[in-house]
Parts: sequence; C-alpha cells; structure tokens
Amino acid sequence: MYIEEIKRVLSDQRDVLEEKMSRKLVERDVPNLLKYLEVPNALAILGVRRSGKSTLSLLLLKRKKFAYVNFDDERFYNLNIGDLNKVLQAIYELYGVDVDYIVLDEIHNVKGWELFVSRLRDVKKLIITGSNSKMLSGELATYLTGRHSDYILFPFSFQEYLKYKEVKVEYFSTRVISTLKNELEKYTEVGGFPEALMLGKEQVNVIYNDILFKDIVSRYKIREIEKFREFARTVISYYSNEISLSSIAKILGLNKRTVEKWASGLREAYLTFFIPRYGEKLKQRLTYNKKVYVVDVGIVSNLAIKGKDKGRIIENLVAIKLLRELQGEEKLYYMRNNYEVDFYDEKNSRLIQVTYTSDKIENREIRGLIEGYRLTKAKKLLIITWDLEEKIQVEGVNIEVLPLYRFLLE
Repeated sequence: MYIEEIKRVLSDQRDVLEEKMSRKLVERDVPNLLKYLEVPNALAILGVRRSGKSTLSLLLLKRKKFAYVNFDDERFYNLNIGDLNKVLQAIYELYGVDVDYIVLDEIHNVKGWELFVSRLRDVKKLIITGSNSKMLSGELATYLTGRHSDYILFPFSFQEYLKYKEVKVEYFSTRVISTLKNELEKYTEVGGFPEALMLGKEQVNVIYNDILFKDIVSRYKIREIEKFREFARTVISYYSNEISLSSIAKILGLNKRTVEKWASGLREAYLTFFIPRYGEKLKQRLTYNKKVYVVDVGIVSNLAIKGKDKGRIIENLVAIKLLRELQGEEKLYYMRNNYEVDFYDEKNSRLIQVTYTSDKIENREIRGLIEGYRLTKAKKLLIITWDLEEKIQVEGVNIEVLPLYRFLLE
C-alpha cells in the first residue's frame, strides 16, 4: 500500500474513534492496567470478539496522547510485514511523532507482526488487542519474554451490565433486590456483549457468526463449514456439563482429530472454556472428561439446541465470573467421585456448589461440599442459589449460602 492510502484509512479510523469517544462509555471493572505499561511497555488485551477490547483501550488512554490503528479493516486485508513501517510513518504524520501510546487493534491479522511490535515497543508504549489466545504463545512470546503483560477481557459482567442500565446498588433493600432479580433475568436472555445491549438480542447471532467465521473458520482453514457449525452448536449445547469429544465425533460422523482441532479453535477464540476434573495426579486431570462453559449467557440462551435450563445458566454465570477473576490461571476444577462439587477454585481455596433452589438446599449439595472439604481443606465453602441466603454449619464446617445476584456483585 502507498503511504497516502494508509493515511486515509487511519484518518477515517480516527473519525470513528472520536465519535465513539464522544459517547457515554461504560467504565469496565478492571484493575489499573496502565501500570503495566510503565515496565514493560506492552499490554495485550485479549478476549472474545466484540467484548469491548478496543473501547477499553480508549478508556484507558482517554487523557493520554495516543494513536490508534485498527488492522481488522478490510482496506488493510492485503497488508504485509513490509507495509508496517509505512503504517508507523503514517501514524507519525497524522498524530505527531510525540505520541506516547499506540493502540494496535487486531494486529495479528498481519503475518510477521511480532517483529514489528518487538522493535516498536522499545520506543513507544503499546496496547495490542487480539481475539485469539494463541497470539501470545508464539513469536511474540519469544521476542517479548518478560516484556509484556496481558489481560483477558470478557463481555460485560452483571455488575457492568447494571452500570450500562444505570441501576445503582448502594444497599440491598427489598425494592433493590426485586430490581436486581428482574435485571438478572434480562441479563440471562441478552448476555453482556455491548452491541447486543445496544441493538437487541438479535445481535447475538451476528456476533456468534463473526466469531465462528472470522476467528475460527478462516484462521484454521476449515472447509466443512456446515459440519463445523453443527459441531460448535453441539458443544455450546453441552454448557455446564461434562463433554466427551469422542462421543461428539461419533454422533457427527467426524474423526476425533478433527473434533479436537475444532474444539481448540473454540477455546482459542475465547468462545468456550473447558474445565478439568480435579484429580490429585496430573495424569488423572488430563484423562478425565472436561466440563464446558460458554463465554456469554446470551449465546447460550439464543443458540443452545435444547434452550435454557436455569440451573445450568446459573452455573455458567458462576463459571465465567471465576474465570474472569483467575485471568487464565489454570486453577479451576470440578470434582466428581462418590460426590460432586461444581467448582474447586484452588487459587482462592474455595469450594462452590450451584443450585437453582429458592427454598431448601438438597442434602447431596451439602454432602458434596463436606467430602470436597475433607480432600482439599478449602478455606471457604459456598452454595450459590437463585435467591436463598443463609449460613449453615455441618459437622463443624461453615457453609455460606448466597443468592446469585450477591455473588455476581462481589
């Protein structure tokens, strides 16, 4: 590309950027990420497509001098490594050489981008966004070992959803609790993708198809598109359940290697998360079936084959909250032996059961926690329900029962 063409694209992108920044944007509940740009000078914001990574970058830099490039622009489709220096020159001509920060949105679309980022990082502070978890495990990891930080961004949490809806929670009065439960019902329908909240839940299907085709089909050069769509929807329909890829391969008439590759694609695009069963030995954890969770309940509600199951929806919401907190650390398990525990958060030493009940906790939920406690000596035992709240003690062990809305707002 000629440099004047690149400048025109960047100028158009800047106009879009300024229009976006003039709107009322929801402040995300994230840590102070700018501190990671002091040392090292590169911050990677990763996460599922349309989760708000670009907007978060703008929120972080709204009082800073920065430049912005969106490589997910069809006019940059044929951009190659040789063009990246022209992009930098265009940035300097358009924004000035004294910009402190540069946002490189979806730069992984350009083959060989890692070398460019490695060099640029020595002179500018960079925010890199990407919708694939493999982004930092290849060449960038080699070139920027110990010189970058990363943060996984999810669609709006329930707390962020309430901010968007301008629902303020200062204390839990009867009226506030009623409002929260009503909003939580709506949240389970539409989910937390910002565009779905602005344009309606029909947008969930558009976002889902973009994830499948732009982040998985094109990246992994999948040819059996209809089979892949069927596979993806089948996996999503297993949400909050154990999943056997071998069984799915047989049902769909696919070989296991293909199914494993496609499952990796779903995971690497942050569409699904596979949580292992807890075993005291590593070999056990690797061989047991995993449980699958979907990045956003809006996708579950609108695309799962069997529709909504409130108990499983609640469990999926709890899983995503825990995964958001763990930020990629592989410290989350489910437990199954003669008992079941929905989640063992090893990092925070918590055992968590999830049930839809709003009346009485079943004995099997309590027994599962007690047996799990005997094995792990976890410091905190929780049961998450739709709206039941109490504290119970069994065999000298304290168990806290929390309604979902309170847990999601912690």
